[in-house]
Amino acid sequence: MSDYDILIRGGTVIDGTTIPRFRADVGIKDGKVAKIGGINGASADKVIDAGGNIVAPGYIDIHTHYDAQILWDPYCTISGWHGVTSVVLGNCGFGFAPIPPDMRDRAMLSMTRNEAIEFDTMKEGMEWDKYGWETIPQWIDHLKKIPKGVNCQTLVPLNPLYAYVMGGFDEAKKRRPTTREKETMKQIMFEAMDYGACGFSYQRCRLPSVQPDWDGSPMITDLLPDHEIIEIGGWLKERGEGFIEMFDNGPTDHDTVEDFMTSLAEAADRPIVRNILLANDDVPEPHEAFLDWLDESHEKGLQVFGMGFTVRSPTILTFEDWSLWDNAPHWHDVMNGPNDQRMAMMRDESKRQGLRAEVEQGIVGGQGTSGPFRKLIVHDTLGYGDLAKYEGRCVQDIADEEGRHVVDVVLDVSLETEFKAEFVGDAYVASAQTTKKVLDSPYVVPGISDGGAHCHFSVQGAYPTDLLQWMVREEGLITAEKAHYGLSRLPAHMCGLADRGVLREGAPADVVVYDPDTIARLPAWNKIDKLYDLPAGGWRRAQRAKGLNYTLVNGQVTFEGLECTGATPGEVLLGSQS
Repeated sequence: MSDYDILIRGGTVIDGTTIPRFRADVGIKDGKVAKIGGINGASADKVIDAGGNIVAPGYIDIHTHYDAQILWDPYCTISGWHGVTSVVLGNCGFGFAPIPPDMRDRAMLSMTRNEAIEFDTMKEGMEWDKYGWETIPQWIDHLKKIPKGVNCQTLVPLNPLYAYVMGGFDEAKKRRPTTREKETMKQIMFEAMDYGACGFSYQRCRLPSVQPDWDGSPMITDLLPDHEIIEIGGWLKERGEGFIEMFDNGPTDHDTVEDFMTSLAEAADRPIVRNILLANDDVPEPHEAFLDWLDESHEKGLQVFGMGFTVRSPTILTFEDWSLWDNAPHWHDVMNGPNDQRMAMMRDESKRQGLRAEVEQGIVGGQGTSGPFRKLIVHDTLGYGDLAKYEGRCVQDIADEEGRHVVDVVLDVSLETEFKAEFVGDAYVASAQTTKKVLDSPYVVPGISDGGAHCHFSVQGAYPTDLLQWMVREEGLITAEKAHYGLSRLPAHMCGLADRGVLREGAPADVVVYDPDTIARLPAWNKIDKLYDLPAGGWRRAQRAKGLNYTLVNGQVTFEGLECTGATPGEVLLGSQS
């Protein structure tokens, strides 16, 4: 019998804790890290030559929206292609349990606009009618049974919880829950946490919502008052476990989100992570204020964190399904509803005046002349009319040359191509130096992934590879030790996973082995593949990682370079006290 199942020889270990790197062999046995260093003359069933490579803990992706995709894709790609070994489901208050049978289609429909996941893809790929889960324990049981190439953990999403208890999605938007209904929700949440759920999540957007329901109306949680969320936060304090994942920019009774989060953190006495911490070179005040608040809060002993948008994120959009301008009232009108109705509004001059104003005011596309809207590039006009002359050109340059407003250029190209024209922009507007300021905070986890959502628009799930390529190697602004702390140990702490996100003896062997000199997004960060590999003929944007030579989950190799081994050693990770 061999001493080890796998022996990783000659690599440089970065263990996720921020201690300096060191050269050591790593022996793996029975899914665990059995020995680090001091391995001489040992035998192994498989030896990995890690000379010149970094050996680090697998990444933990805490904002994924893979609730549907994990049911047909065991590796939760694109995250699994970028060294992610554990994912958290149930983000932003969205998910598929608890849901009664007669609400299944409605629950899937609710994800089509806000997370841009196609209904037909979910309907075919999830096989919900076949497997028939309803409650969160049944959902977790189903997750345990399916093959998984990554570990997974789930939050309790508040939107289906409210709908389940209050008689449906639409009913839950009309009124506040009764005392008895809130007690029922509490019982359901506690039952879910007894079964391994790791806390709860929600989104709350200012109205109109930037992530609305399928029909453009707010999501249930967009309408929650402060006191109700704080009350639910108190349920976690009562249990002494779990964490809160929140996307919140709409407090009702507090002056700022930071004031509200302080009250929520005090009530819950548990870790809270807020997305999105979006840095901006032109308007630094919001992210700088949030970073200062994080420092002040931790001085008080509050466990509050930010999820930083730190990935270079080219965005390819068409007006067929683009949804991330829904927070602006006039753009909300023209981007929702039947196409003929939308086209009529876009041609109406009075409506165009409102659309122009929202761009001028920075409500859509950022403020000033350098906002992302004005930097959109006409990517593909699909042979319509004589529009090919615009391809590869910036819409602001076209507007300046033709004496038109930039909004008119974008609308006219979209209308003439029946919403099929593609525009390329950049969702990330921060320089490397500004990104460094965000990443310097010990309370910020890098991301945001959204790996299973917005798949027609972006590839943010490549964030681990981009961080190591861009900020560590190319810019040299953060150390690899700091990067791996943010990619693994810090999110593990937030989730209450005491034995994950770190390479140490006795810990589960979730491991990545990569070449620091070649790790990069494939194709290049600003080039994106289009894959037709989803159920029901659905498609997505995607990138792989070159230089990532091995990914191990629970001691088994799941990827060797770009090749999947077919191993499915992933587990359901249960919530625990931390």
